[in-house]
Amino acid sequence: MGEWQLKILLVYDGFESRDWIFGLLSQSDLGAFQMDCVKPYQLSLPWLNLSTPHVCLIDSAIDKATLFGRIRAAGICAPIIVLTSESGFDVLDALHHGAADCLIKLNLIPANLEESICAVIDQARAAELQAEHERLYLSLVENTTNLIFTHDLDGRCTSINRVGEEDLGYQCEEILKMNFQELIAPEYVDLYQLTMKAMLECRKPMHVELVLITRDGQPLLVTLNYHLIYQDGAPTGVQAIGQVIASGLPMPGLVWERRSAQP
Repeated sequence: MGEWQLKILLVYDGFESRDWIFGLLSQSDLGAFQMDCVKPYQLSLPWLNLSTPHVCLIDSAIDKATLFGRIRAAGICAPIIVLTSESGFDVLDALHHGAADCLIKLNLIPANLEESICAVIDQARAAELQAEHERLYLSLVENTTNLIFTHDLDGRCTSINRVGEEDLGYQCEEILKMNFQELIAPEYVDLYQLTMKAMLECRKPMHVELVLITRDGQPLLVTLNYHLIYQDGAPTGVQAIGQVIASGLPMPGLVWERRSAQP
């Protein structure tokens, strides 16, 4: 593992358990590691000063809900591996309360403990990376000058960004109760429906200009780039990114001119 050192927090009941787990770790291929050892009651002590662990090992008979609560209250967010002598209820109880893995102590060997530690750390890193990507995406969506919204294949709105709320004059909570077609000027509904049908048939992004109607009845001529949203390989909705071309203008002439220009 190079210069990286694995940091482990062990919550244990007895010294025999501590020495046994230390022996397993020493015989594994995990390389250099630092192990902080605490008794369950010590987790709530104000003077407790632990290095931030990569993984937390538990070998304690204390009720899992209570113990997990103490661990999280102490500010420890590392994935938890529970070591248990039971093979039934205790395993399910540990997993139910948030354990990343649960290992039966009988015949546990260094390789099994090493595999579990590496797996839960990798999973935690992947989840953290995914959360960071989501935060960056949300930041991008909320700070763009473009209108961004999503709706399902039946037109029910599922999200809208801040710019979309400001452009249309609706709060997000109101938009989520609407069908997107309710926001479209009546003479543009057919064009919208044809665009959705064409996109589902060709499975390619589409570009369209529509007139949307704001909450106070003002027309917005917008250009929208649509693409499908997929789940398990099947389209489940659409996302649109758009810009307002014109607003509050006399519609009949402008609408017809723009609409007649469509292919």
